[in-house]
Amino acid sequence: MQNPNHNVRMNKVVSYLERNLEDNIDIKYLSSLSCYSEFHFHRVFRACVGESVYSYKKRLLLEHSIKLLLYSEYSITEIAYKTGYQNQSSFNKAFKQQFQVTPSHVRQQGIQQKQTIIKLNPIRKVAMTPEIRTIKPIELICARASGSYAEAAPKAWETIMKFAYSNRLMSKETRSIGISHDDPSITLPDHIRYDACLDIKADVSSHQSITTCEIPGGKYAVFLHKGSYQDFQHSYHFIFNQWLPESGEKLRDQQACFEHYLNRDPRKTKPENLRTEIFIPLE
Repeated sequence: MQNPNHNVRMNKVVSYLERNLEDNIDIKYLSSLSCYSEFHFHRVFRACVGESVYSYKKRLLLEHSIKLLLYSEYSITEIAYKTGYQNQSSFNKAFKQQFQVTPSHVRQQGIQQKQTIIKLNPIRKVAMTPEIRTIKPIELICARASGSYAEAAPKAWETIMKFAYSNRLMSKETRSIGISHDDPSITLPDHIRYDACLDIKADVSSHQSITTCEIPGGKYAVFLHKGSYQDFQHSYHFIFNQWLPESGEKLRDQQACFEHYLNRDPRKTKPENLRTEIFIPLE
């Protein structure tokens, strides 16, 4: 019989890997986090995540390298080192194998090249003016689901809301926050990660699908998205392809954006009346 804490253990490993992508993998330490022997750890990780621990880390680093190519001033050689490659040649080979284009092409052709990696629906032009805020860290309970955002978000919210309401943890002050870890123009749908979060302090150690996490404090550009959640791609396209290059601001490395859903009950709200704050982490 599968141990009921199996998912909890592997969630700890995944969370640690995602927070420490640039560090070398220490299988002994990861095994201790999962409470499995080193002998069994690899098989259990692959069964839970769908990839080996090394493939998982390699893919996330290569996807992150596109952001560095587009939005940072690091040289391609520096990006190669930051993503775990000993030289630019090895990085170029791995990058082209995953994305069918070279790092230099992405950097030279910028946003247009990025949009050809995975085809998206046509982007509608929008314009927003952000508010720059400095926030304190936010402690959260989270439920993760994978797949396209349209599929993953409802699954994650169903899980966490069932937990919160069944334990009478919800209040009028509870904030609903979504963490969209991946860019759909880069990451294949099956690998997209979405976390549904509530700013509640609770003991989740006995729940297989609920974990805790913390959004770092610091400086953020906050954009107000008006309308359907299905239209987030238009707002994100404006933020990263127009506002960011013109703003003079720099993205904070290794931190995901997050969304604060302002409507009390989105299910009872017309799509055109939905309001969402999009937080972009800045240096």
